[in-house]
Amino acid sequence: MGIHTLCLDYIKTSCNLTLYKTLCYNSLYPYASTVHSNPHKLAVTALNLTLSSAKSASKFVKNISHRGGLTLLEAVAVADCVEEIGDSVISLQDSIRELDSINYKDSAKFEMVMSDVETWVSAALTDDETCMDGFSRVKTAVKDLVRRHVVEVARLTSNALALINMFASTEENFS
Repeated sequence: MGIHTLCLDYIKTSCNLTLYKTLCYNSLYPYASTVHSNPHKLAVTALNLTLSSAKSASKFVKNISHRGGLTLLEAVAVADCVEEIGDSVISLQDSIRELDSINYKDSAKFEMVMSDVETWVSAALTDDETCMDGFSRVKTAVKDLVRRHVVEVARLTSNALALINMFASTEENFS
């Protein structure tokens, strides 16, 4: 079995721990040669992909907010969503920064950093869900357009959180 196959198997096995297995595998398999079988690299890669998707969704929703013709209900939901997705982006950026600076040699610091990262990624997921909740009374194409982008971000965020939790549980391997 080649090294690339082992890396792909690692990603597939890891993605089996997520809610959106197919999305997880399809988004991460191109990075198999970077991730290898490293849970830290897998978590960081998943977060970076999630951040990229969140930034794209944020830009998309901002563009909708600037176009004319929105009803008052749509405009309020879109404005709230812009804020929520913006908060999600900040939480994901904070998480990536913390994960990049992780210190395996200091067990207490590792646990503190992982707790912060898990909290921020959970907050990002809540922000994504809150954005969609704001459209509960909107019954137009605007809702469908936003939903298509934000649901993808929420699913990637959920997957990243599962992979981060997996990484956090590997801490005992480094002590």
